[in-house]
Amino acid sequence: MLDYSIEQISCDWSLVGEVDKQLVDIDATLGSGQTFSWQRLANGIWIGQIGEVPYALVPEKKLSIYSPLGSFCAFKKYFQIELDLKKVLSSFPPKDRILNKALHYCPRLRILKQDPWETLVSFLCSSAKPIVQIRKIISRIRAFYGREVYPGFFSFPTAEEILDRGPTGLKEAKLGFRSDFIWSVSSIIWPMKKDYFFELEKTSTENIRHILMELPGVGRKIADCVLLFGFARLDVFPIDRWMERVLKTFYHSFLNKTKITSKDLIDFSSTYFGPFAGYAQQYLFYWSRSAFWKKGGLWEYH
Repeated sequence: MLDYSIEQISCDWSLVGEVDKQLVDIDATLGSGQTFSWQRLANGIWIGQIGEVPYALVPEKKLSIYSPLGSFCAFKKYFQIELDLKKVLSSFPPKDRILNKALHYCPRLRILKQDPWETLVSFLCSSAKPIVQIRKIISRIRAFYGREVYPGFFSFPTAEEILDRGPTGLKEAKLGFRSDFIWSVSSIIWPMKKDYFFELEKTSTENIRHILMELPGVGRKIADCVLLFGFARLDVFPIDRWMERVLKTFYHSFLNKTKITSKDLIDFSSTYFGPFAGYAQQYLFYWSRSAFWKKGGLWEYH
C-alpha cells in the first residue's frame, strides 16, 4: 500500500462524497481491530480498501471520501452510516458506569460491514498477534495471491486463487501454524457455490456459528468475529483474551462467582448488553486497550 499525500489523493482520485464527522469516528472505527485492510498515515489520512477498491478518508471540515474506482454508496454500506447510533446507545443498560466511560471515549465508533470471506481469513491470521502485525500479514496475502486492481492495491484473494498459487504465499506471510488452517479452510470453501456466503447470510446466527465452527482453526471467538464484522449480526459479543479481562475486571459483581468460566462470560454478555451487544463489545474493547490499560489512543499505529 503506497504512502499518499493529501495533494496526490485530491489530484489523482475522485471525491466520491463527504459526511459529517459527527457521524463516524474513523480513528476509533478503523483502529479498533475490526479490520486489517486500512492504514493510518502520519497526516491523519486513512487509506485502505473496501473489498478490492481503494479508498482514502481525509478528515477536513467534513470527512472527505476519495477513491479512483469506488462509490459513496459502497462507503456508506461498509461503514453502516444509515444506522442511527442514538438508537444503539439508548439500548444499553443506563446505569452501567464502565460502559458509559467507554461510550464517552468513542461515541461515534461504528461496526463495519465487511466481506465474510475476508473477515474469516483475517481473523484466522489474528491469533495472538497485535493489530499492526496482522495488517502486514493481510497486505502480504493480498500482494501474493490477489490481483492488482490499482497501482499498489491488490484484491483480497478467493479460496480458489489461494489454492491455485499454492501454500508458498501463506508461509511467506509469516503465518506459522495458521497457514495450515487457511489452506484447509480454502480447500473446504473452494468447491462451494460462489454465492455461498450470500446464501449463508440468510440463515440464523446459530446456524452460521455452527457451520463456521466446523472449519479448521475456527473456535467460538473467530466465529463470533465473523458474525459481527462479516455478517452484521450486531447482537453478537465476541470474547477474546482482552474482553475476558474486561468482563472479569469490571463485571465480576454481576457474574457473582468465584470461578468464572467461559460459558459464564458468554451467557452474561449475550443477555446483559442487549440487541446491540456487538457495539458494546467494540466500545469496551477500544476504550480498555487505548485508554484504560494503555494510554495514547492509536498506540499500535505509531
